Amino acid sequence: MDILFWSGGKDSYLAHESYWQKYPKNDIRLLTTFEEKSKRVPHQNIPIGIIKKQAKALNLPLNLIPLPTDCPNNIYTAKVHEALKNQGKAVQNLVFGDWYLQDIRDWREQQFTESGYKCRFPIWEKPLNELWTMLLLKPVKIRISAVAEEYQKFISVGEIFDQNFIRQLPDDIDPMGEKGEFHTEVVFK
Repeated sequence: MDILFWSGGKDSYLAHESYWQKYPKNDIRLLTTFEEKSKRVPHQNIPIGIIKKQAKALNLPLNLIPLPTDCPNNIYTAKVHEALKNQGKAVQNLVFGDWYLQDIRDWREQQFTESGYKCRFPIWEKPLNELWTMLLLKPVKIRISAVAEEYQKFISVGEIFDQNFIRQLPDDIDPMGEKGEFHTEVVFK
């Protein structure tokens, strides 16, 4: 069995699509951590109710892990490891939607490979055009769900993430929001 770390945003959706294309027979389940008090996914700012609807649209089982506000890494990893052990089946692969931030990939590999899991990064360093094509061909739209304060004069929550959106971004904003400039939500059509 494989566990896809699901944020509800475009990167986890792209990871799902890429991984599923390569391994269509694998048993995939989603895992989402959320802030227990607000009932939202941190960073993406997506309510758990929407995450449940996304899992239903993908027809995949969903594991929800509540976390305290401003959760420290040791509590996060302990809760995730506990959830992985309680799947009822052995977990082989952990699938992540990381695109190119090496420090995050290194951290994930350090945290999970020591416990015997294989970390998979299906969209790692894929060309932006390839990711765009994948999004254009799927029955989804991507909406901006959160924006870092310093970029709110350029980006608004609720905007549609498309080629027009990317064209209007200043050069210092990563077109995929990889540096935390903005986050997204997948909306199934």
